[in-house]
Amino acid sequence: MDPFTMAAVLTAVETATSGALSGAAGEMGRRTTEGLAGLVRRMWRRGEDPGGDPASPADPTPDATTGDGEGRPPGAAGTTGAPAVPADAGERRALAALLIEQARREPVFARDLEAWLREAALVGDTARATRAAVPAAPSRPRLLPPGTAAFTDREHVLTAVMELLDGTEEEPDVYGRAAHGSSGPGSSGPGQDPSASGAHAGDAYGPVGAPRVVLLTGPGGIGKTATAVHCARALSGRFPDGELYADLRGATASGAAAPSGALVRFLHGLGVPPGLVPADEREQTDLYRDRTAGRRMVVVLDNAHSAAQVAPLLTASPGSLVLVTSRHRLPELVRDHGARPIRLGPLSGADSVRLLTRLVGRERFAAQRTRAEAVTARCGGIPLALCETGARVAVREHLSWETLEREFAAAGAGMPDRRGDGAGDGPRVSPPDPVQLTTDLSYRDLAPEAARLYRLLGLRPWPEISVGAAAAAADVPEAEARALLDGLAGVHLLEEVGEERYRFHDAVRRHAERRAHAEDGRTGTAAAVRRTVTWYLRFAAGADARVIPGRWHLGPAYDRLPRQAADRAPEAARAALAQLRRERENLAEAVRAAEEYGFDELAWQLCEAMWGLHLRLGFHEQWVATHLRGVAAARRAAAAFGDPRAEGRMRTQLAFAYMGLARPSDAEDELTAAAAADQRAGHRRGQATAVESLGLLCLRQWRYEDAGRHFRQARSILSGIAPGEDGEADVPRALALLEHHLGRALRGQGDFAGSVDRLRSALALFEALPLRDRYNEARVRTSLAETFLAAGDPTGARAPLDEALAVLEAEGALLHEADATELRARCGTDRAEETRFLEKARRLYERAGDAGGVERVTARLGEAGRGR
Repeated sequence: MDPFTMAAVLTAVETATSGALSGAAGEMGRRTTEGLAGLVRRMWRRGEDPGGDPASPADPTPDATTGDGEGRPPGAAGTTGAPAVPADAGERRALAALLIEQARREPVFARDLEAWLREAALVGDTARATRAAVPAAPSRPRLLPPGTAAFTDREHVLTAVMELLDGTEEEPDVYGRAAHGSSGPGSSGPGQDPSASGAHAGDAYGPVGAPRVVLLTGPGGIGKTATAVHCARALSGRFPDGELYADLRGATASGAAAPSGALVRFLHGLGVPPGLVPADEREQTDLYRDRTAGRRMVVVLDNAHSAAQVAPLLTASPGSLVLVTSRHRLPELVRDHGARPIRLGPLSGADSVRLLTRLVGRERFAAQRTRAEAVTARCGGIPLALCETGARVAVREHLSWETLEREFAAAGAGMPDRRGDGAGDGPRVSPPDPVQLTTDLSYRDLAPEAARLYRLLGLRPWPEISVGAAAAAADVPEAEARALLDGLAGVHLLEEVGEERYRFHDAVRRHAERRAHAEDGRTGTAAAVRRTVTWYLRFAAGADARVIPGRWHLGPAYDRLPRQAADRAPEAARAALAQLRRERENLAEAVRAAEEYGFDELAWQLCEAMWGLHLRLGFHEQWVATHLRGVAAARRAAAAFGDPRAEGRMRTQLAFAYMGLARPSDAEDELTAAAAADQRAGHRRGQATAVESLGLLCLRQWRYEDAGRHFRQARSILSGIAPGEDGEADVPRALALLEHHLGRALRGQGDFAGSVDRLRSALALFEALPLRDRYNEARVRTSLAETFLAAGDPTGARAPLDEALAVLEAEGALLHEADATELRARCGTDRAEETRFLEKARRLYERAGDAGGVERVTARLGEAGRGR
């Protein structure tokens, strides 16, 4: 069978180029991309030299021509005229056609293309396996927040969901109460165990690939989140493959979370290693749907603002259930995805009494039952208002229902309706909002210290509140903040969402914010926000310094960090990265807060402190959003006698975010502007980094000559840093990194001897550093082995790979160790040695949770067994 069909070659080209610009292809993907680049450059050079001789196996970059200039490969050319990565589907198809034509003209090229196609097919299998294959120990995420023991009523919602699953649903009334007698075959009635139903999720489902979607709507405080979580937990027996949860923060359009952040969190929970999560939201959605296909899961998408926010988070599995909560009706979700809308109304009088009784105790409620029922009625059937009231009674032993009724009457008498009547005659008098009223009454009970903390925490919509951040906001010791937070949660003014982690209901937060502006004034509120943002900056800088120890930093936050040798341990780096990931959304909110309050020096330093987080874990959409703010803040700060070096630093980091999103033009613009900004500031270290980064961008685009030019320019700039000048201490390590980059650029040009020389020089420079960077030494040795293999010398590749493997194992870098082990298998002296290294690589990929790597190596083992 002819391997050079358009379908086969085009698939391989798409596999090799899809992640090239973003850098998301992984090490094997990168090598496959570079292999394609080598084939393309061979064709290109034939077009440049019509008088050359045919290629030989020992000449991987021959000069012979097999066509004229019109036959050159497509793709955006670099400044030297060499080809670049094809930018769109048309260019990829044209490139595939040229590869096929060249292979049919030249046997040697055909042999090399066939070998590359096998490699690309395995990498393609990796991508597919990453999406579809379940690891040996399937990840069953349990991301639901805690439920509440006081949950009351809403049996009609659970029944309606079960009827939807079993295909026996009936039309609901305006409050979602189905007019039915029997629950239908296979379903359980209220009070029974739903997981004991004889039906399974998916038995009576509709279109293939469409999950059941339920949309719970209603005003704030009506209990949408509690109902969704309760249903998800009650139905967990039907969905054995896991539970996913995301708070989409959709109370307002400006605060709504981007789908990408939830997708990345879901993919991590589903066992996809961070390095294999795509940067592009569409690719994340594809991977998420492939990873959930065929699985029975329940997904809760809480507090959605729009259908567009929800759509990327819907699974593709008919065996799954998606529960969406929103204050908005989201008609597009009903129209386009068949969502079953259920509107939550107030609790009935009987259920309101039942909920309040559960909170305060039967005896306490019955002591003044008539007055207790009157207070219950004041809460309007709103669960949040009932919970706040119940918490007040529970914690105040001597608070009588009579006093409580009198307080309600006094506080609510004549309270204006915030909506107004639109007639211009003043506000309309109407019954007060129960949540506003009960929150205000609970607030009046607080001790001054607790009330102050409550107000100051409500100034920003923090996704979660930690003890440290709370202590900073109120300027109190952490022990005091811990006790105050516990007290606020006890009266339902805060929700506890994890161990020493809290958040506001957005209706309660708005009350706290109004109180803060009224009682603390602009000076007090600004000071509290500044203290909180500063706390996040100190936290992030400390963690970032452990994630990538040894990198150069900008900003006084790093100058004040204690230098501890233990912080360089791999375990410390992993723990610090986990801490940054947990606070990721809070850090993004801290950047927004700093911008809005005019704390420009804090804003750009926060972005600097998030470098390790984004470089290691991605979250590129957030990365772009925060660093656009960082660039603007740095420019304003410089104009007001701030650090003139900050703008270049922010632009360079923003460029890497654009690279991750495969937006090379935007990245190049930012890096060019960064180099210019650093040159104006006289910051040679920053200028060298910007120019070096331009070289790295060119490497991804196959512009190897341009890359080498940028690396040499960066080296020249570094060499101009004088003793005592900013960045001097980092020059030796920076020069070592540049030598490594130059070696890779020369390999891309086919200059293998020059590449080996540069890489050996880089290794010597790393080994001479006062504080050894053994991880980067291992990376250089791996690059050296790749160059030997590209030159057809597997013998030369063995020693550097063996040395690299010893370091990577000691460093605990599982994925890179697995990759180097897989590469080492290509250097085996016989089939037994090849098999031994492949089996070891498979074990390492299994330990790292890389299903794609396992799939690829298993395929290689099959080829080795067949003798190829």
